[in-house]
Amino acid sequence: MALDPGTILSIIDLIQRTVTLYERIEGLPQQMTNLGRRMQSLNIYLVPLEAFVKSKPNTASARLFPGQKEDLSKLLGNIKSNAEKVHDLFERYENGILSRSRDLVFRARWASQIWFSLVDSSPEKIQALMDDIEYDRGILNDYLTLLNARAAWERPSPQVWSPRPSAQPGQEPSSRTYNIIFVDPSNIGRSIVAEGLTKLLGQATIKANKPWHLNLIHSAGFFVRARGNCVDVIEQLNYSYPSWKIPIIAGGALPQGYALDALFDNRMFEQPFKQTIRNSLAARRSRGIAKDMFKRYDFVVVFTSREHDNATKLKQALRNKYGDAAFAKGKGRVLHLGAYLTASGAPKEIVVPKIIKPGAEGRQLWNAKVSQIKTAIKGFLKQEMDWVAPEQATTTI
Repeated sequence: MALDPGTILSIIDLIQRTVTLYERIEGLPQQMTNLGRRMQSLNIYLVPLEAFVKSKPNTASARLFPGQKEDLSKLLGNIKSNAEKVHDLFERYENGILSRSRDLVFRARWASQIWFSLVDSSPEKIQALMDDIEYDRGILNDYLTLLNARAAWERPSPQVWSPRPSAQPGQEPSSRTYNIIFVDPSNIGRSIVAEGLTKLLGQATIKANKPWHLNLIHSAGFFVRARGNCVDVIEQLNYSYPSWKIPIIAGGALPQGYALDALFDNRMFEQPFKQTIRNSLAARRSRGIAKDMFKRYDFVVVFTSREHDNATKLKQALRNKYGDAAFAKGKGRVLHLGAYLTASGAPKEIVVPKIIKPGAEGRQLWNAKVSQIKTAIKGFLKQEMDWVAPEQATTTI
């Protein structure tokens, strides 16, 4: 399926017709009502994508690698296929059609309701369809973030783009917490720095008596075997480019020295918790990916477009192999941390520093990398969970 405005618009039209059909049917079973609501939410994601591709076709093409464009096209095809199934389901329910192939129709409405509940559309079938729609919606949201497609939409919907709205005057802020994991190939550099910075910011925020919404803060290596349990899936992924697959390493390695020094040997966060976090990270050994990563964590954060593509493919492959053991509604958003570095939201690659001469140069390069990652994490926290930074008088961050 081509990634063009006309194609996306045709899917939007199909979904809208399905929603119209759903809204005029009275007395639907609860599960089919839930299915209709799933369909209502899809266009909230598709409309900004269509607007972006239509208004900035060259930008949309340039921001995705060929493999990513192919995967997004397949995703749209699956969304269309599911929408057609749901439309047919509602149409047959409304008209009491038993079988299209045999042209059998119920004479009584109550009979069609019983049959749909017990035979044609069992709870298991409808639930599987809803799960598939929910999964596609999550992947589509990942691509919207990667493309920064939201900016092209002139009428953004707060229920999509602000899932954690700021508290109104007199209201208590949201108390929901989230789990986050930072993923790079080896789990000895950028992911460790990001984990450490987030923990430092969290402690500084808590000490300042301000809301903090992150619970678990972890990191992992995509191509690391130690403590991972889905290496076989990673090795068999259909990578967009052969070079994007690198050899699996054993793991169990200590963090990169320059990275840790740049993270901690400075005047940031001069409070007792800084040494505690440093000691913990300094003793930490690199580890791999768990098959339930996209189910356990709300945010799976990567640093480059290549890593984003690999993570998205892994998410699909794990769901295909393990089903509910690897997937949960609303979990496992794959985010490019570099999207929070630019005003436009266009992702900026956060790459590993290329150290030619060991020594001072290595430390300087990692100093700059730590600063870049810190800026991106603060942007992420502000945008995704309305984080308020502690006062400078309390801590230097």
